[in-house]
Amino acid sequence: MRDQSPQLDDTKALAELDLPTSLHSLILSRIDQLTESQKITLKVASVIGRLFNAAMLWGAYPSIGKSQKVIADLEGLIRLDLMAMDAPEPELVYFFKHILTQEVTYESLPFATRAMLHGQIGQYIEQAYVKSLDQYVDLLAFHYDRSQNEAKRREYLYKAGEHAQYNYANTTAIDYYQRLLPLVPEVEKIAIFLKLGKVLELVGKWPQAGERYQQSLELAEKIHDRQAWAWARSAQAELLRKQGMY
Repeated sequence: MRDQSPQLDDTKALAELDLPTSLHSLILSRIDQLTESQKITLKVASVIGRLFNAAMLWGAYPSIGKSQKVIADLEGLIRLDLMAMDAPEPELVYFFKHILTQEVTYESLPFATRAMLHGQIGQYIEQAYVKSLDQYVDLLAFHYDRSQNEAKRREYLYKAGEHAQYNYANTTAIDYYQRLLPLVPEVEKIAIFLKLGKVLELVGKWPQAGERYQQSLELAEKIHDRQAWAWARSAQAELLRKQGMY
């Protein structure tokens, strides 16, 4: 109603007011009222996340335009109450004022467009933060896992799983390893089964850990990898020892 500015004392105008049927459609209707340039800025930002550095917009997606133009679009989105500034220059960090605005904008993008943008954002992070990539492993895993770059998906899901395991973020490590398994060839699955088993063992999920060790053993036998077979048997033995099954 605020956007349409009706005369509140005009009964006929109020009766003819076109109100959205849901919050989702309200957000879409507000996006439709933006300029094309603002729409692109909003959509690229939605793929980065709720909180984002402005430089990532033109860095990851050069077609968006020069920095001055993008900043002007962001200022327009702030005036429309869709965005807010989190940190001023030189950082220039912004955020979506409501998480639903980001979610609806993101969901309005075709899957192929989202995947393309996630891949480009991943590439930008790798290039911009090459000296401190360890700090961005989780973010890279997030973006590449939603891209169509299969090699990078495998690389960063594996690194993020190891990073989480090292920091005892066990639930997160389990999630990363489970997402990685369908993406790798059989010969690489053995090591992941063993790593996943160790994390499951650590959190007390011994039956599930045993299943993973058995899977690694069967796979090692299938591809005739004696070293992997020995590691799998060793893991099984250690799990049995912990259960007092000598």
